[in-house]
Amino acid sequence: MAKRPTNWRALFAPRHLVGAAVAAVLVLVVFWVAFELTLSAAVREVETQAQRRLALFDRTLEAIIERYHYLPVAISQAPETRAALEQPANAAAVEAANGFLSQLNETAGASEIFLMEDTGSVVAASNWWTLTSLVGTNYSFRPYFADAMARGRAEYYAFGISTSVPGLFLSQRVEGPDGPLGVAVTKINLGEIEAAWWRSGELIGIVDLNEVVILSTRPDWRYRPLQTIPRSQFAAIASQQRYGENGVDNFGIITDRWFSRGAEFALLAGADPETTGYFVLNELRLPKHGWRLVSFSPLAPLYGGALTMATAAALACAALLLIIVLFEQRRRLVAQRLADHDQLELRVAERTEDLHAMNEQLRAEIADRIRAEKAEADAQQGLVQAAKLATLGQTLAGVAHEVSQPVAALATHMASARLIEQRRGGTEMGPILSAMDKVVERLAALTGHLKTFSRKQTRVAMEADVGTVISNALDLTDHRLRQVGVDVEYRRPHPPIQVAANPVHCEQVLINLIANAADAMQDTPMRVLSIGVTSEGGTVSISIADTGTGIAETDMATLFDPFFTTKPSGKGLGLGLAISYGLVRDSDGTITVRSREGQGSTFVVSLPLVGTAGAAAPSLPSPLRRGTEGGGPSVSHKTTPTPALPSRGRGRKASNS
Repeated sequence: MAKRPTNWRALFAPRHLVGAAVAAVLVLVVFWVAFELTLSAAVREVETQAQRRLALFDRTLEAIIERYHYLPVAISQAPETRAALEQPANAAAVEAANGFLSQLNETAGASEIFLMEDTGSVVAASNWWTLTSLVGTNYSFRPYFADAMARGRAEYYAFGISTSVPGLFLSQRVEGPDGPLGVAVTKINLGEIEAAWWRSGELIGIVDLNEVVILSTRPDWRYRPLQTIPRSQFAAIASQQRYGENGVDNFGIITDRWFSRGAEFALLAGADPETTGYFVLNELRLPKHGWRLVSFSPLAPLYGGALTMATAAALACAALLLIIVLFEQRRRLVAQRLADHDQLELRVAERTEDLHAMNEQLRAEIADRIRAEKAEADAQQGLVQAAKLATLGQTLAGVAHEVSQPVAALATHMASARLIEQRRGGTEMGPILSAMDKVVERLAALTGHLKTFSRKQTRVAMEADVGTVISNALDLTDHRLRQVGVDVEYRRPHPPIQVAANPVHCEQVLINLIANAADAMQDTPMRVLSIGVTSEGGTVSISIADTGTGIAETDMATLFDPFFTTKPSGKGLGLGLAISYGLVRDSDGTITVRSREGQGSTFVVSLPLVGTAGAAAPSLPSPLRRGTEGGGPSVSHKTTPTPALPSRGRGRKASNS
């Protein structure tokens, strides 16, 4: 395949030239930004390190000075020095003072220690025996003498006139009974700290109040100002005689200084390359002595590092732009190929469009067929349930018809038995016959209800006493509760509460719920049935709670459906809860259930209160355990005691027995 010739005209097209110019500008901007950021960060880092070093040097300086602070005070209070000042003409006293100062300095290690009269003349000194002895010299012109006489103590750095050795003078006024006797002075040689700084390799110096360097790691900086001093000020400094015989070399160390990037910079000019060029200037004020610690950090290494980082960033930006250009070219090539592929895909799609339409139509027909089959199965199941209910209704009607006659005969026999008992005058069978009468009356009511169940009834307003309904239900289920061994927690409401409902229907619902609760607790170690009555907002709620293991979450949705049961085969039809739901609904009430597996179930029957439009019902007491204190009669059922264990028992059988 022949190589394509380079299209130089397209390469130098205006849009390509503009793109190259923009890329060059971007690379330069990245270079400048990287340089500025790197240099600023390096300057901040150098400043931080310099401040730390200056703080360390300051602590070292203070430690050295503090070692000698006690000497002037100790000398001013010594009896030898006071005797020499009080009797300067007494040779014995002066000799004793000289010996005391010499011995003291051997221990302290100061440069010199001497004692001055109130006229400024030195009376005694630690170097009285040397050729450079200070005895007899008058230093009244020195500020450390005048300031100590005026303020009590002073501190002054100067070049020694007699010893030609610079040092820090610490002076203390010596008090006498009639006024100041003189001044005690200690001279400290700071050459030790200067040597330590020199070994660190730093460019450091101490600047006094006259802006003159008095201590430095560079010997050629000593007794030179940071910047050239004006002539008027220079004459006053020279008169102080504190910088030796040669005085101050008025040639500034710093040529220029300025602030930039949040730091102070200085330009140094000199013959030594180490002290020539641009530096970062840092200062630490020593207000206690009136000095400043200054340090100079060379800027050339920082510029070199910043240039290196900026160059690397610019090269990375250029490489990134080149990669972007290559990717863009590749993207265009891929886009062209994809466009060709899309054309081919479009042709294939046009040819297969009819096939997709036929597939969609087939899927729709299949979905309709599935829905129709499901609807048919649901309808068939509904017809089966309806047939079961119809058959059950016919059976119940026949049973009611057949049972009504024996019930009537039983009522007649019970009446005859009561008459015979009355004629005999006996009282033992009376309570038993009364209980049997109640059972017969309930059987008659139930058979009457079954007879009218299959035909449409006319609703008649009826009232039921909640306490009586619950008591009757407990009486009728007492045998089952005793058989299982259930403890009942129930407090009869006081005053009585009337609900708008059929009392027989209410008893039937409660009997079914209590029986289900007994079945649910049959295999549990703790068997407690709790019945509570509350009234709020024109509605009375009857709660029946057991300690079974509850109802499974999957069974809650179909709990009230006909023929649904969780009991074993042959122990229930699955109609109890369905019938109870219908009876409560016919009374304009509701029935709800709360259940958690392992913690039992609670059924709540809510019925309308009689006269809700007129007045609110009285508040009711909370359910209490039978036999506890409280108002109102309590219903007691003697059952087989069960051990009180922490577990709540097994699940409720969700159906009527």
